[in-house]
Amino acid sequence: MTFLPLAEDDGVPVYPESTPALMEELVAAGLVVDTWHPAAECDFVSSRGLVTETLLQIGVGIGSSAGWYALQSMLRRRTGQVTVRAVVDDGVQRRRVEVTGEAADVVETLETLDPFRSEPS
Repeated sequence: MTFLPLAEDDGVPVYPESTPALMEELVAAGLVVDTWHPAAECDFVSSRGLVTETLLQIGVGIGSSAGWYALQSMLRRRTGQVTVRAVVDDGVQRRRVEVTGEAADVVETLETLDPFRSEPS
């Protein structure tokens, strides 16, 4: 799973302050996790314009079902508002998913959008 920046500021990628902790949580769950840019070149900020500390923002690139389901599992343990922006590549197509809302509602939506779910035959 690859975390994506929220924005760039004068060429410096800007990531949410929560990114390192989220990465540690996913690594502990057995995933390979990194930022799109080398961490030494990134800014990790708690607020950016209208982005507030109470809104957990996650931008990720997901290339496997393990990453998709680990993200949902992590969000099930959260409360409050979250925003998930994901680029999902299932080997056939690449899709962008963006969901904002209460953590439980976001998980429910991600379950519905599951690009890795097997279609019934």
